[in-house]
Formats: sequence, C-alpha cells, structure tokens
Amino acid sequence: MKIWIAVLLSLTLSQARANERWYSEQQVRDGKQVFLQNCASCHGPKAASTPNWKQTDANGRYPPPPLDGSAHAWHHDLELLRRTVREGGQKLGGYMPAFESVLEAAQIDAAIAYFQSLWPEDTYRKWAGRFVETGTAQPLPSADDLKKLLKPGPNLGYLQQRLGKTDISSAQPTPIEKLYQIRFKDKTLFLSEDGEYAIIGEMIDLKNGRNLNRP
Repeated sequence: MKIWIAVLLSLTLSQARANERWYSEQQVRDGKQVFLQNCASCHGPKAASTPNWKQTDANGRYPPPPLDGSAHAWHHDLELLRRTVREGGQKLGGYMPAFESVLEAAQIDAAIAYFQSLWPEDTYRKWAGRFVETGTAQPLPSADDLKKLLKPGPNLGYLQQRLGKTDISSAQPTPIEKLYQIRFKDKTLFLSEDGEYAIIGEMIDLKNGRNLNRP
C-alpha cells in the first residue's frame, strides 16, 4: 500500500508541477455543474460573490467571500477546503451549510477544481508553492483503484450493501497503516486494505486522544 500511495503521489505531483494544476479538465467540467447547483446561489456563478462582500449586511454578517482567488481561499490547503465544504461554517459561528450528506467526496473535489480553475495564474502558483510541493494536494483514490485493493466476491458486495448509496471512492487514508475510513450518513466505517475487515464506530488514537472519525 505504501508503494501504491508513493507512486500515485509521485505521478500526481509530477503532473501538477508540469501542468501547474492538480485537477483534470473533466473535474472542472463536472465541478462547474456541482458548483452551480450547490454553491452559486451564495458565492456567485463564477465564484466572485458580490461586489460589496467586504461589507456587513443588515444583520452584521459578511456575505460569502469570493472563491475566484480574489479573497483568502488560496491560503488554505486542499484538505482544509474539502473539510470546509463537508462541514460548513456553522460550527465556527458562520452560516455556510454542511454538504457532507449532499455531495460525494469526488463531487467536492470537482467543485474545488472548478473554482480553482478561475484563479489567476499567479494566485494558483502561490497556492501550489505552499501546498502542492508538500504533497497536501493529492486527490482521493479513485473508485477503480480502491476496488482493486478489495478482494472480489461477496466482500465488496456486502460492503456496498452496508454503505448504501455512498460510493467507496469516498474512502480516505487514516494515520493507521493499511486502514481507510469511509464516512456515510452519521457514521464512520473503517476498512482494512485487504477488504477482509470493516468496523463501524469510533477509532481513537490513544497516544494523543485524537478521534480519527473527525478531520
């Protein structure tokens, strides 16, 4: 598994450095539809927000910031951008809704790809210099890649039965070697790399008390 991740990361970073963008054109096309359907009502169809986004409204709140590179979105690495979309801003006193139960992980990545495609070249380069070079911008494993890791037969079918409509492409690596986690509904499923075992519940890192269910 370490070899697979290393190869994927190497190819991803090499492509990102060559093309200076981590995402594909297909992700941008898909992401535009996701963005228009779920984000444009607040952030604008071209992620430019409103002209007076730095001014508070009648309730003393600031409008949603632009995501086209003219605000502070480029200060955040890819995982933080993902988490913001998943969890929204209400936990921190904001009013952006959480999209965790609405969008799949691949859709979130595509939406981010779309608004990053609107960033000026110099803005993207500054972002890439901070985060892509350190390896924090790698995409999630694809569904096909994950299926190859799972043994064919009833295991995969039973897993998908438990997950319902949640696709296994939403699986993410955990700090524990050979262990993935898939978040679905209000639960977390931990899956071994060989596809033999799955645990639904909480996983605690006893060294620091960190709950692995949380980003």
